[in-house]
Amino acid sequence: PAVLTFAAGLFLFQLANAAMLPVVGAALVYDGESRSSLIVAALIILPQIVVALLAPWVGRQVQRWGRLPLLLLGFGALPLRALLFALTADPLFLVGLQLLDGISGAIVGVLTVLVTADLTHGTGRFNLAQGIVGTASGLGAALSTALFGLVAANFNWAATFLSVASVGLLA
Repeated sequence: PAVLTFAAGLFLFQLANAAMLPVVGAALVYDGESRSSLIVAALIILPQIVVALLAPWVGRQVQRWGRLPLLLLGFGALPLRALLFALTADPLFLVGLQLLDGISGAIVGVLTVLVTADLTHGTGRFNLAQGIVGTASGLGAALSTALFGLVAANFNWAATFLSVASVGLLA
């Protein structure tokens, strides 16, 4: 049950997370932002740099803070980012907010393996649990753009990001 609960949390996290960048990109293009290609590139690259820099720190901090506080921090950055995206359309501010994705990525990336190992310790089912967790994450990411693309097509950008934030809070 604990593995399935964790997988459900990761499903909801990815359901909310995967659509954010495409929706921001679409909003920039739709609003006629002349630098949209450059801004989208920054929205993709900068969080990856944050992940690379932050992941070793997460690995060290997990021993001090424990897994749950860090996992909550990683999951919590997602709805915060979505809420802030709903409040602004300033491209430079959007790039800064997207750095929160790097924080989430580093924390959730490192802790997914550690939490799965903790939940399956001594059972011999680590690989099975990794498969369940990975499948749940992949399904959430795959469904994300379809779901929130529908929301974006029928409502405004703020409503889309508020719905993303709601799903992120469920995670």
